Amino acid sequence: MSRIATIAQNRFSVFTTLNTQERLFDAQTQVGSGLKAQDFAGLGREAGRLISVKNEFSRVDQFRSNIEATERRLELMSFSLEGVERIAHDFRTTLADAKNGETANVIGLPSLAQGLLDQIVDLLNVKDESRFLFSGGNIQNKPIDLENGTYTPPTVPPFPAVADTTWYGGDNVTQQARIDEDFVIDYGVKANNPAIERVIRAFDSISEITFTSPPSAAEITAITDAIDLLSVAIDNPPVGESTLNQLFAGVELNRVLLRDVDDKHENFAAFAERTIIDIEQVDTAEAITRLNIEQVTLEASFATLSRVQNLSLVNFL
Repeated sequence: MSRIATIAQNRFSVFTTLNTQERLFDAQTQVGSGLKAQDFAGLGREAGRLISVKNEFSRVDQFRSNIEATERRLELMSFSLEGVERIAHDFRTTLADAKNGETANVIGLPSLAQGLLDQIVDLLNVKDESRFLFSGGNIQNKPIDLENGTYTPPTVPPFPAVADTTWYGGDNVTQQARIDEDFVIDYGVKANNPAIERVIRAFDSISEITFTSPPSAAEITAITDAIDLLSVAIDNPPVGESTLNQLFAGVELNRVLLRDVDDKHENFAAFAERTIIDIEQVDTAEAITRLNIEQVTLEASFATLSRVQNLSLVNFL
């Protein structure tokens, strides 16, 4: 008579049931969390790839944050430079009209110059959060302070022929931003730039004139000098220097460059996000199907285990 080996069968059934329970638990966890695994170890060979993609994504995210901050600052600087150029251009026309028209027209020029100079100073003292943008690296100091106790307004006439930037509170450091792994961009304009200095000198000088009636030849000459100085800032700078518009264009060019690099980062970020999702996240429909299968399998395993445990020679006979 053959003998029934119930011990081996029982152990095999228990082993199978425990494995099914483990798979069922994994399926339940995946459905509940939406993740394939709760740690890197559970991802097997994909873990190394996931870590690499996440690290690169983190670096790109930092580059994009740098770009966003730099773009915001350049936008403010662009607005300020455009405003300064517009004010300088319009005032040059006003000075020319006053000089070539009735001499009485010059009487209101000092107050007009002062009001416009205040606007220019406000534009160039613009801040992004806590940092002054036209101060170079000395971001905590106003770039322009005409009442700082060091700067002395000119006595006009005669028109001051030499630049005086003792009103400048910044330094000569050029701002930088790392926008890619091996790409650091120099950006920004400092308020002591010769074109800006000429504008401030022209406006400040006219604001300091107390015109006589009729205006003296020296006073009219000072107006001519202011027109000429504004023309240098607007149209005809010395070799190696920039016009106001060229300063503006340089800022805008940097903005275009930032957008181009950010587009590249955006494309990678989209790819990285898809890759991370593919590695980390489970297909919910597939996981639910697998969960249902494991539940049925476990029920069958329990039934088989119960039958095996009830086997005996008496039952067999």
